[in-house]
Parts: sequence; C-alpha cells; structure tokens
Amino acid sequence: MKTNKLYQVSTLNALMLGDYKGSCKVKDLLKVADTGIGTYDGLNGEAIFLNGVAYDGLATGEVVVMKDSDSLPFATVAKFDESVKAHDISFSSIAEFKEKMNEYTKNGKNYFYMVKIEGTFNVRVRSCFKQEQPYEPLYKVAKDQREYEYHNEEGYVIGIYSPDYVEGMNLPGWHIHFLDKNHTKGGHILEVSTENAKMKINLLDEWDVIMPHDNEFASWNLKEDLKSRTEAVEGSSKK
Repeated sequence: MKTNKLYQVSTLNALMLGDYKGSCKVKDLLKVADTGIGTYDGLNGEAIFLNGVAYDGLATGEVVVMKDSDSLPFATVAKFDESVKAHDISFSSIAEFKEKMNEYTKNGKNYFYMVKIEGTFNVRVRSCFKQEQPYEPLYKVAKDQREYEYHNEEGYVIGIYSPDYVEGMNLPGWHIHFLDKNHTKGGHILEVSTENAKMKINLLDEWDVIMPHDNEFASWNLKEDLKSRTEAVEGSSKK
C-alpha cells in the first residue's frame, strides 16, 4: 500500500516549553523529505525546506542555505508529490487562506496535508534570534521577534495542516512559511495575500515522530495545556 509520510522532529509542546536543542540533522531529513517547515538549533530562525534544499529565514531579514550538519529541534517535512493537480487560488488575508484551504481538507480532516503555493505575494513574516541557554519558554522569546513586510514578491508559501487531535504534539490547523523566488527573504507568515497563484496539496497518511534524546525532553511535562500560549505565539505580531 502506497502512503505519503510526514516526518516530525520532536513535539510542539516541547518547543513551547523551551526545548530548542537541535536533535535531528538537515542531512538526515533530506534523505527522506524535500519540503517542509520548522526551526533550527537554539530557535535560530524559521526553516523552509523547498525542492530538497534547507533554508533559514533569519531574524536579521536574511535567508541562508543550511549545512548538512546543521540541526533542528522541531520540524515537519515530507517528500512532496509534484504530480498532483495544480489549483488556481487567490486570497486577501491569512484568514481567507485558511478558509479556502479548509475546503480541501474538510472531507479528510483527520489527515495531515502539505501545501506548496507559487505566486506573487504581499506578506508579513516574523523570525526569532538564536537563543542562549538556559532557554526561556517560547511565549517569552516570541516577544523579541522581528517582523518584515514584502510586497509583490514572487515566491512560495510552504505549509502543513495538522488535525485537531494532535494538539500538543503539533499545531492544529495551518502553519505556513514564506520564501521568495530568489531565496533572500523568508519567515513564518503572520499575514499574506495573493492573486492567481498556483497551489498543490498532498494528503499525508503516515506520521513518523523523531524524539530527541536529551535530559530536557525526557523530563518535560508534555501533557501541560499550552493551547492559549501556543495560539498567542503562532499569530502574534507587534502590529
């Protein structure tokens, strides 16, 4: 039976509590996946995996290509099936993006989905600076994020949809990152709009979670209810 697999590094609750130590190397993820999102060791920027290359949207506003030896404390990646049908899509806000994308998931809301959208975007993104130990929880760190706005930028939106039942393991709903066509601008998307973009979506029906091997992860209370703090961090903006 053919399946499409999502590979996930660690859990969202561990990241929220401050487990930013990279536990999985770029080279290992690129052996099994070519597309996805996450963050790097020490919460250093926003990871965008596109066409088999690992990029980092830094808090300085730059984008760099990561080395095989670089590591990630949290990631969701997959081998993207480009053979699927492309759909035309337009949306005026991130809320409308989610509304339209939910039409593609409503009859299979208990699966994961990976989306890739290519077009011209107006977008506001954010990223965090690399943290030093001892790490503070993400809801505190996110207060020092940097935000950037880009207009009429050709590029890509890469994102993951997670079902409601994985709350705490991952973020229910849509989580999306941006990378421009020239690979010089990128980050976690706070707001976005586009007209006449091309969207491809993959249903992912197998889920591998790669657990970190460190004392912090081993001792966290990962059953703690962090929903309100997670929602605040996910969409938080200085605007």
